[in-house]
Amino acid sequence: MHSTKPHERSLKRGVFITGTDTDVGKTHVACCIANTLIKQGQVVTPRKPIASGCIRQPDGSLLSEDALYLQQACLSSEALEVICPYQFEPAISPQRAIQEANIKITIQDLITACQNNNNSFTIIEGAGGFYSPIALDGLNKDLAIQLNLPTVLVVANRIGCINQTLLSIEAIQNSGLALHSIIINQVTNDNFNYAQDLSEYTTHDIFNVPYSTTRKPQIIDNWKP
Repeated sequence: MHSTKPHERSLKRGVFITGTDTDVGKTHVACCIANTLIKQGQVVTPRKPIASGCIRQPDGSLLSEDALYLQQACLSSEALEVICPYQFEPAISPQRAIQEANIKITIQDLITACQNNNNSFTIIEGAGGFYSPIALDGLNKDLAIQLNLPTVLVVANRIGCINQTLLSIEAIQNSGLALHSIIINQVTNDNFNYAQDLSEYTTHDIFNVPYSTTRKPQIIDNWKP
């Protein structure tokens, strides 16, 4: 695995978005955070350094819908190739996609892709859960450690989420990272709150993103950097 020594970085302000699992709505929550910050008067820069499951376009190029969503939500004028430089078509883990493409992408490459040389707030979205492989030589954890930004943990409101959340909190803390907040994402039109007892087991701030059929970014009440 990659060295756990924090990387000398130019990022001054930002968060690293991770999840308890894949398909928990990290991108939607990241866009809601962006919308919240923009409404607070901040300039936001999005980064999703690597993505799989991208869509092949008529001209042969690939499109990461998540990167496009981030670009739009952050009101970014940067090209998608800057926001998400490493894109793969197979809907598999980035590490496996890299291996199948027979190329070399390391944690250091992803660190470089995350850089933002202005003073805006950078939202960096990982791929999969905190322990999911993201490069040939490391996990999301390794990228997060090198970036050394506060971590936001996205949790899908579904059965089993308290167990997954507590395991992820422990993993993040054991990595020496600061957990900024936990955001419960309502992924289905189900009013039952599977995470309602989570506050009994953690003192970290917990926020909620309601269910949306449009994926339009919402304001996260009281969320601040």
